[in-house]
Amino acid sequence: MSVQLRAIAIYSHEGERREVRFNLGCLNIVTGGSKTGKSALLDIVDYCWGRDECTIPRGIIRQSVSWFAILLDRDGEGVLIARRNPTGSAKVSDEIYIQRGIDDLPADTASLSKNVTADGLRSHLSKLLGISENLYQPEASATRLPLEASAGHAILFALQFQYEIAHPRLLFHRQSDPYVPAAIKDTLPYFLGAMEDDHFLKLKRYEEARARLRKLEREFAEARALSDEAKGTALNLATEARRHNLIVADVLPDSIPELRALLATAAADNNSPTTIVDDPTADLSDLEERRREVRSQLQGVREDINDLQRLQREATEFEREATEQRARLSAIGLVSSEATAHDLCPLCDSHLATPVPSVEELERSLRGLESQLQAVGRDTPRLQGRFRELELERDRMEDELRSVQRDIGQRISENERLRVEQAQFTERARVRGRIGYYLENVQAVTSNDGLRLAIARTGAEVEELAKAIDQEAMEERLATALGLISRDLTRFAAALELEHGENALRLDRKNLTVVADTIDGPLPLTQIGSGENWVGYHIAAHLALHRLFRARKRPVPAFLMMDQPSQAHYPREADIGEIAGTDDEDQLAVARLFRLLFDFAEELTPRMQIIVTDHVELIKDWFHSSIAEKWRDGIKFVPANWLR
Repeated sequence: MSVQLRAIAIYSHEGERREVRFNLGCLNIVTGGSKTGKSALLDIVDYCWGRDECTIPRGIIRQSVSWFAILLDRDGEGVLIARRNPTGSAKVSDEIYIQRGIDDLPADTASLSKNVTADGLRSHLSKLLGISENLYQPEASATRLPLEASAGHAILFALQFQYEIAHPRLLFHRQSDPYVPAAIKDTLPYFLGAMEDDHFLKLKRYEEARARLRKLEREFAEARALSDEAKGTALNLATEARRHNLIVADVLPDSIPELRALLATAAADNNSPTTIVDDPTADLSDLEERRREVRSQLQGVREDINDLQRLQREATEFEREATEQRARLSAIGLVSSEATAHDLCPLCDSHLATPVPSVEELERSLRGLESQLQAVGRDTPRLQGRFRELELERDRMEDELRSVQRDIGQRISENERLRVEQAQFTERARVRGRIGYYLENVQAVTSNDGLRLAIARTGAEVEELAKAIDQEAMEERLATALGLISRDLTRFAAALELEHGENALRLDRKNLTVVADTIDGPLPLTQIGSGENWVGYHIAAHLALHRLFRARKRPVPAFLMMDQPSQAHYPREADIGEIAGTDDEDQLAVARLFRLLFDFAEELTPRMQIIVTDHVELIKDWFHSSIAEKWRDGIKFVPANWLR
């Protein structure tokens, strides 16, 4: 399964398209002056591949572009991936569009809208590459978690940014990012083919078989332990069963068969509590509610009695005072009713300072008072009758309250009895369960041929699966793969005439670097000087890796993108245009480098695509035939008419 790049495109805010197209299965060169946007091609591929950060520099491109897009080729099928340019201060956009079975880039952005998440995109890419279910288990002493190789890891072997390709300490893309070095180390065995495609399936089967074996062995050990302690365990269980009234024997038998028979009887006893109440607190709540009602009613009757008693006291007081007043008014009979002067004393006819009531007025008051006394006398028997009724009602309700109180006390006692009874029933059930477990395991041990056979079969399955996923065998396959890479690495270094290229070279997986094994000892890349060597060994290592990837048809992108590989000889700022490639040592070195890339792609065509962005332009036919685009004389990635 091969995934290569057909094109990279950008779209303006008005929907205009600018694309760079590439040929499949060969070397593609985008050459041109500095600051024309060549390096952004790698950033766009990285961003559209699902990276969680847009590394395209903020400048003309970010200001002029609305969408970035790449058109992949998967064994002849076109796959479009477009991603919106982040706006404002955002580091990334979640607007991603993917479409399979497409022939060409869309002419504008009208059809581009979000139809997948970043996680979904990475999952799609893993399927496109053909990454099977996998899981790398680090060594037991490692603290990092198991890791599954994905498309996000595969792209790390396909990109070499300008600052990476000439870095003595960074061999792979994003190697300086947190956790990325460990991810490269852990996924490299899978991508190199040292870990078989069905390794994860075998690993899951192995773990499941081991779990089954541990369970069977645990059951057998428990059963044997029960058998070894059969009599002591049986006596303890029988004693406990007798304490909970599951056994009524006064004396327990000594023989194990008799004890087991007695325990079997106890285990079969399923007596339940004599009384089962779904909710013992329900009746108690009803009684407490009735008590509150009776207390409330009794309080009302008592208040009525108090009101009636107060009324009687007031009537008695009124009657006493009215009687005294009547006695005083009765004296009017001694005075003549003919006296009309109200300012004369009726006894001595002397003048009074304050006039007194007339005899008629006094008599009228006396009659009114006598009428009131008669009314009070009539109401007194009725009040006494009502008082007696209320007293009887009070006595009745007090009796009812005492009855409810007794019922509440009885219910509380009954609930406590039920609680104790339920606890006893639960404890008896627990003891019966222990007895049943003991009897089952004793029976299993006495006839354990089936269990022994299951353990033997499962153990054999575990051994067979352990051989299939043998870590040592995987390490051997990994060593073989690294040996093949070292062979090609040495050959490519010799073709580039790199320093120490005459020595045996190898890819150091532990430290992620290139090492030259010299007579004086190993030399890592950091100890090999000059930018030419750093760039050369980066290219040699990646070509060696991709040669193995393609030979073993591994799920890694079948393209390698590099930015500015000539920088060790011609700095980015020095745009020298066309060179012959034969005039001096620098030109010869650059010519060797590009010729190696050209020959490598030709050798593996159509299975390998190489894309290089550089300002160097060799005056060679093979070089010119590899130029995808030339950005000079005002031609840049972003068209001038987009700069509004």
